[in-house]
Amino acid sequence: MRFFRRVTEHGLTAYLRLPGRIAYACVDRRAAVPKLLAVGVVPVNGENWKEALSRLPHKGPVSLVLRPTDYKLRQLDAPNVPADEVKSAVRWQIQDMLDFHANDGTVDVLEVPHPEHLSHVRQIFAVAAKNSLLAEEAVLASNAGLDLGIIDIMETAQRNLAIRLESPGRAMALFSFIETGGLLTLTLDGELCVARTLGVNQALLEGEGKGDALERLTLEIQRTLDHFDRQFGGVPVDRLLLAPMEHVGALRDGLTANLAIKVEVLDLADALDVSGFPEVNTLPLPCFHAIGAALRMEDTKP
Repeated sequence: MRFFRRVTEHGLTAYLRLPGRIAYACVDRRAAVPKLLAVGVVPVNGENWKEALSRLPHKGPVSLVLRPTDYKLRQLDAPNVPADEVKSAVRWQIQDMLDFHANDGTVDVLEVPHPEHLSHVRQIFAVAAKNSLLAEEAVLASNAGLDLGIIDIMETAQRNLAIRLESPGRAMALFSFIETGGLLTLTLDGELCVARTLGVNQALLEGEGKGDALERLTLEIQRTLDHFDRQFGGVPVDRLLLAPMEHVGALRDGLTANLAIKVEVLDLADALDVSGFPEVNTLPLPCFHAIGAALRMEDTKP
């Protein structure tokens, strides 16, 4: 099994294993506008993952979205080696960020867009996860009768939603919350350019110190946008989209008042056909990333 296997079948079910629950989504890509077929959260009784996983849609391929603590992602200069040697070179470049030996992990890479006007070295994303962890997930899925052949990560799941809303020649910024904090991604021409985990979680924005938390978050978003401008000078950022979540209106208003960029709340109906699920924008955030992972298309690289 490898990360980011291309999908040739029309339908895809994606899921995230979380404490006490599984978030999942199934998307049919046969139509011009992908259609959401199923989405929700399945509770897990104790450690009975087999029973919970067996309740997911079984037809077609299945993708697991790893939790952010289960993998490492780093953006680095692309090694100056032949294409068939890139992964081998990257494996040793990222050894210092791993808590396991590089030979004991699976490593994959994503190319970062490189517009013609840029003069700096091409960039790539390297992602790595421990083989033993991937093997455990494969066994759990197999025992539940799932055809698990794709391993995905939060950043690419978020990318898949963002690129459906891009404007040609302009970058799209998308923000959500994950377990480890705020996740901000910037995409361009269908690919991931920047991915940053920001040190503010959703609970901080709802507590007594929410004003300070909003100020910190605004500063970190602005720094990321400035970094993007330095790396991709000349490429405008169209807007900042916020994933649908609780209290998102207050977050949108706070960011709008402090950022010189249009800030909007993402409506999933703008990204795919959700006609069968009128309340989809009120679902828990993990469902948002499950939908993103289920949107993977066969022409997405990788």
